[in-house]
Amino acid sequence: MRNGTTLLLLAAIAVAGAAYLTLWDAGPVPAAPALTSVSDAPSAMVIFPVGEKPNPEGVGMKPVVFNHLVHENRVDDCESCHHTGETVACTTCHTVEGRSEGKFVTLDQAMHAPNIAKRVKGNTPQSCVSCHTEQLQRRECAGCHGIVKPTRSEAYCNACHNVAGLTKADMVAGIAGKLPAKRNAQLAADTLKARENPVQLQPTDGPYKVMIDGITDEYKANMFAHRRHVSSLMERLKDNSLASAFHSQPATLCSTCHHNSPLKSAPPKCGSCHSQRINPANPERPQLKAAYHLQCMGCHKGMNVARPLNTSCVTCHKDNEAKPVDGAAAKLGGK
Repeated sequence: MRNGTTLLLLAAIAVAGAAYLTLWDAGPVPAAPALTSVSDAPSAMVIFPVGEKPNPEGVGMKPVVFNHLVHENRVDDCESCHHTGETVACTTCHTVEGRSEGKFVTLDQAMHAPNIAKRVKGNTPQSCVSCHTEQLQRRECAGCHGIVKPTRSEAYCNACHNVAGLTKADMVAGIAGKLPAKRNAQLAADTLKARENPVQLQPTDGPYKVMIDGITDEYKANMFAHRRHVSSLMERLKDNSLASAFHSQPATLCSTCHHNSPLKSAPPKCGSCHSQRINPANPERPQLKAAYHLQCMGCHKGMNVARPLNTSCVTCHKDNEAKPVDGAAAKLGGK
């Protein structure tokens, strides 16, 4: 029985190998099939702030394009979002003002709740923000986001709250829950198309290496492999639709290290804000030495980078004092 199984396995490997060689000879391997839906929901849709206020300026919340197909293929349980077990629109229960059906939890609260208490029984629901925050704890994200927290700025909100081609008439119909499904689907498709392939700065747009020499008392300056670090971070953006959506500006990735600086390929040096000693006018701002180490070590810890060790100073910094080798030390000692 064992020999028969082995023969079948070898045959299967041979067939697979032949197929692989055929594909190799025929040209590039075909791309992976597109995601397919397992539900009757649209692939993407615009979620409007449905409510009783007919005035678009009065709702206080811009609509969002929700890529249902991508999310459907990322979650294990539809009840993570459809927490009642009914696959109906969120605005059925959660509106701008809140409804009794949704226990008066408003749409804003349902979508943006940062922390949701775990249920003792049944599935714990998730909001957009709570789910996305969980993703930031992944190794490829935690290095940056363990240090730099997303700023709730207009650019941050526009990553979701931005619909291409939206008119005032669309908005009025949308907040009333009366926008035709065909028009809704068209707005969603146009928006997703406009978001494709965001422009990113390339590693070559910045310096190859950077000499960090603001502090050279105990150790020599550090030659920082800038391009290698940028390339490594950019690799983590590939095939990550969530990261691509929020890193849509060319220099967003630079803000990992160059926080509180203008988003451009040549931001100010760290020493522009961090002085060698604590500034009494800004006592909460780390001194330059601490700023460097908090950034470097924090990122390495978040991404679980094994080397260099935090305790190994000379891995990154050469000792400033030229110390003689053992033989020379013995000779100087007269032995």
